[in-house]
Amino acid sequence: MNKFPFTPEGVQAKQKELSTLTLEERLKIAEYVSSNPVEFISESFEMSDEQLLYLKEVELVDIRVTGFSLAIGFLGQIPVEMQDTTPPSAFAARGKKKKELSTNVSTTTNPQTGSTTVTGSVGIKWTW
Repeated sequence: MNKFPFTPEGVQAKQKELSTLTLEERLKIAEYVSSNPVEFISESFEMSDEQLLYLKEVELVDIRVTGFSLAIGFLGQIPVEMQDTTPPSAFAARGKKKKELSTNVSTTTNPQTGSTTVTGSVGIKWTW
């Protein structure tokens, strides 16, 4: 697996890379992401020391919800979007960062064929 920049474009590139995998491979990655979100993010993206420190300090509940949401996005091949994390100024960079997460997932199973369709989106916004 490649390491991508921790940017909206890097997240899209990572998702594109994962979308080429088989369902079984995506299932293994989804299980890993849901259990080890900090490790997955730090192994998958090029991050500054400040970003890594912040990631490791995110509250357990928040990071687990993020991991589950990313796992759903990767497994179901639904869009995972990240908003730009660049601070607007040096002054803003000294402020406390906040993470917002939105998940909208829907599954539909056809009883005749047994096929399941997953749709929705996962959005992660890091604000300064």
